[in-house]
Amino acid sequence: MASLLKVDALTGVTTAGSISVTGEGNSTTTNLQQGLAKVWVNFNGTGTIATRDSLNVSGLTDNGTGNYTVAYSNSMGSANYALGNSGADTGTVFECWLGSGYGLPTSSNTGLGSGYDTPVAADLSIVTSMIMGDLA
Repeated sequence: MASLLKVDALTGVTTAGSISVTGEGNSTTTNLQQGLAKVWVNFNGTGTIATRDSLNVSGLTDNGTGNYTVAYSNSMGSANYALGNSGADTGTVFECWLGSGYGLPTSSNTGLGSGYDTPVAADLSIVTSMIMGDLA
């Protein structure tokens, strides 16, 4: 028989914002807070750029062909976080690339670059980015 638990907040016993969860195989634990994405965005990078959906994103800037900046609503604790990026372009047979190659990440934003495998900078119709790390 399944159980249902409804709560508005979870608080760790030792540290309020830290909860450990037993992983698969019951041999390791994972810190729940550390395993959550702190920032993510999916946007159209062509023409007038526009966010399709996001979390903790205060704005996007189009800095030129294949060059974007994603600004965070709530800053990260430092610039030492992990970025995961992907991109695609509808209607093309080219392989697309997306990376954080336009300036170093800061605690409040990151630059993204996109293009085709030739390598040529290009605006992509689907740009996504995810940030893992500690919020300030």
